[in-house]
Amino acid sequence: MPAPNTRMSVVDDVVIPAHLLATTTPSSHLWNSSHCDPLEQGPVQQAIQTAVFEREFGRLRRSATVGGDQPPKLRTIANIRRLSEPLSVSELSSITEVQSPCVSPRPDFNASAECVGEPVSGSRDGVWPLPPRPQSYRISRIETGSRPQTGRQAARHSIYDIYQEAKERRVALQRKYWVQVLFEYAVYLILIAFIYFVLIGIPLWKGAVWWLYYVVRFEFVIHGGWAITIGVAFVYAFGPLFVSFEKDPPAVLEKLEGAKLEHNRKTAQDTALLIPCYKSANIIGPTLEAALRIFPPQNIFVIANGNAPEPLDNTEEMCRPYGVNHLWCPVGSKIIAQFVGCYAAKHFPNVLLIDDDCALPANFPVVSDRLKGRVQCIGYTIKSVGPASSRGTFCQQAQDLEYKISGLQRAFAGLLGSATFPHGAISLWRTDFLKQTFHDHPGFSVSEDWFFGDSCRRLGGRITMCSAVFVETETPSAVFFSGGGSRGGFGEMTIFKQRFMRWNFFFVNGMYFNMKYILCNWNLGWWELGAKLFVFQEVYETLLYLVAPFMLPISFAVRPAFCGIMLGATNGLYLLNVVLFNLIHLRKKKEPVSWTCLLVYYMPYKIVLFLINVASCYWSLFKYARYFANRHLKVIEDDKAVEVVLRLEEMPLMPTEQTKKLPGLGRSFSVTKVRARRPTNASQQPSVSIRASVVGVDGNWI
Repeated sequence: MPAPNTRMSVVDDVVIPAHLLATTTPSSHLWNSSHCDPLEQGPVQQAIQTAVFEREFGRLRRSATVGGDQPPKLRTIANIRRLSEPLSVSELSSITEVQSPCVSPRPDFNASAECVGEPVSGSRDGVWPLPPRPQSYRISRIETGSRPQTGRQAARHSIYDIYQEAKERRVALQRKYWVQVLFEYAVYLILIAFIYFVLIGIPLWKGAVWWLYYVVRFEFVIHGGWAITIGVAFVYAFGPLFVSFEKDPPAVLEKLEGAKLEHNRKTAQDTALLIPCYKSANIIGPTLEAALRIFPPQNIFVIANGNAPEPLDNTEEMCRPYGVNHLWCPVGSKIIAQFVGCYAAKHFPNVLLIDDDCALPANFPVVSDRLKGRVQCIGYTIKSVGPASSRGTFCQQAQDLEYKISGLQRAFAGLLGSATFPHGAISLWRTDFLKQTFHDHPGFSVSEDWFFGDSCRRLGGRITMCSAVFVETETPSAVFFSGGGSRGGFGEMTIFKQRFMRWNFFFVNGMYFNMKYILCNWNLGWWELGAKLFVFQEVYETLLYLVAPFMLPISFAVRPAFCGIMLGATNGLYLLNVVLFNLIHLRKKKEPVSWTCLLVYYMPYKIVLFLINVASCYWSLFKYARYFANRHLKVIEDDKAVEVVLRLEEMPLMPTEQTKKLPGLGRSFSVTKVRARRPTNASQQPSVSIRASVVGVDGNWI
């Protein structure tokens, strides 16, 4: 407790330099407010203004003294560490003003800045003039609340929070090696036990296979079973034939090339085109040439990706003459490239996702005006072509028929409720909803388009189709053996490798997601009835693939003649379906498939595909053991993916008005490495050091 007569300093934390004390002389005169120049600022007011000034334009220190020729302070390790430490939450919230008795309200900062450094005229008692008045200041009281963040800062802070959570999530989900091995071989043991104790059963019991044979031979009515199978197949196969493709959009004249298509002007300007690619330098050129007939260059984003810090090929050089945006993502995954591109094109209300081998027709309709209500995604009908847009081999023509009839089936599903998923080659999305879908997507790099559809429907979004045009996409040229060549993307040159290894991998696992959706999800309202009808179709087809190795041999063993007739009738039913489709719908669209391929090649091709699908279901059951031994991150839980997005928040991706007018000008964003420092307090802004190259098409740094 200090003595009553002890003088308490009003400003007790102002640092007074030693050289300033040395130049002063003792004075017995008391301070009088009348002697105070109203234009001069007291030390407290100067402190407040300096604090606010540094808060706006520089880093705030705990205490500092500005002005005067002071001797340099030794920068020891302790001092550097102390100065570099951020202030606590209670210190950085806000600074309140403390008014001096003679100081007027806050003057202009510019006027204050001009006075700094000017010596005080005159002298006292022959002593050397005082040095410039120091801008000392005091932090008087701390309150919650700070300057408002801009939209860019808030978005970046949100992404940084997701980035921190993703790093923690990766560590939490990472299994130790011995746990992965134990999980894998435990699954193998369960599969072996199921095969022996359930299917074989001897000597414990006769086994499920024997009892299935007994039921089919003595209890089961084979005629009724085939009737149900054919009836369900008839409904799903012939129902879509009652709808038709949309009318062709108006033809485009040569003088309307570029982004001046009158019927597409507004929708194309508001839509970004995202093209994820992997080693696509040899095929990206025709894709961009076709895209530039519809979209302006600044709307096109080519996202090259690969597990390397630098680009794997010269895709960037191939993009430069076209003036489009090129991004390099050092994470090799198509879905992560799409995720990065979605945030790169965040200024656009809609985004169109296409593969690097898709050639958009000149009259391609950007139907973003249909994205309203519950409709959040629109797929497009596609067709298979060979090199240089040729018909290709019989195998490619058969795939062409598959893709076209699948497009009509999805259009039919979209009318009744929702298509199950858009084709992975091309789809149109609302940007904000696509971001939500990425947050819900499980992150599997295989069958990512199927999981896009599942997430979209569960989030309450309908998927419809635009069938006005067929978008070309290149397909494998053979079923089992290819004569060479290369393709973009995953690069499969045979249908067997494409579907056995990748497309069908989640057929069995997808039954869990489909049944969960059918039983638990009702976010589409009444549209759910139609959507669930076609989701059940996927479950039904997978069940047929699983029971076919048991039911077909048993049926032929019990009633071989009848089962042969029924099997032939089923194939004949499907042949009639594609004949009507080719004769009516494709003929009307002027896109028919050759009758030689249809009548001679197509049905044997479908039988082989059925066998491939059956084998792939059982192969995937075996491969699940190793695949799921390592936990898989969702897209937003992958810190490497979120890290790339975090760096993009620091880059001005939208071109300026001046650059938009320059011909052949594009931007290249090469994201390489980020070093992030965890903030000491949750409320502090993250401190991130970015190293990224932004290169113009002419090779200059911009």
